Amino acid sequence: MKRFLILTISLLSFVHTNAQAEYVNSNFTSPSPDTLTTNIPQDIEIGFKTGLKLVPSPAHFDSNDLIYSNIAIAATGLTFLLDDEIRSSFGRSNSKALDNLGEIGHRYGDLYYMGGISAGVFLSGKIFGSESFSVTGRMLLEGLFYAGATTIILKTITGRSRPYMNEGNTNFKWFQTSNDYNSMPSGHCTVAFAFSSVLAERIDNVYASIFLYGLAVSTVVQRMYSDNHWASDCIAGSVIGYVIGKAVVKFDKMQKENNINLSAIYLPSGAGINLRYSF
Repeated sequence: MKRFLILTISLLSFVHTNAQAEYVNSNFTSPSPDTLTTNIPQDIEIGFKTGLKLVPSPAHFDSNDLIYSNIAIAATGLTFLLDDEIRSSFGRSNSKALDNLGEIGHRYGDLYYMGGISAGVFLSGKIFGSESFSVTGRMLLEGLFYAGATTIILKTITGRSRPYMNEGNTNFKWFQTSNDYNSMPSGHCTVAFAFSSVLAERIDNVYASIFLYGLAVSTVVQRMYSDNHWASDCIAGSVIGYVIGKAVVKFDKMQKENNINLSAIYLPSGAGINLRYSF
């Protein structure tokens, strides 16, 4: 667990280092420090606007988006046909190595654990005046929130029984809130891939991406190995997390070109709010 936390901190430090290097090479005037009291309203607004862009985005898919969407649907459908065989294979695979890998995967897909890390990154950036950290933390929180909300809605609608219920992979009891019938999509896989896709985009380094997506894959393995999810659940959750994570980074960056900035200002006679609209 300590090694995992150290690796996470190291990756986030790499984000900060890259952002500093890019800033040194830029010709823009230095922005004011991103502190705990100056940009919270703006962060909330950016997160809200990102959500507004995510909802109608499927209606604006181009040809490439449609191709990738169809591939994802086909992959999920194909895996659905192989659910029983894959479950049987994992049922015969018991080893210490898989147990250890499963522990890592379970932690990496835990919403509370990864949400805590994301909030910690966000607040660290605010407290210590690191814009790269606070922006990365905000994107991570946005990705987890919107991807998680999508998965929860789909879980409730589909009402698919979990493998350990031994009711088969075709048993759907629509509109269920019971955990035993919230199998599809996998929430842990959604969290893992949302976190990895956002952080991989922010770091923008091939080795870091391999490492991050490797951690996400360990979550996929754990969810099947523990008999909590069918393989198709994991594919669906992974696609949701990956797509929404990537979209959050894209839409968040777009808002820098047209943004309303609210910040606290301090005057000799008191305090107030500064409103700035940039375009």
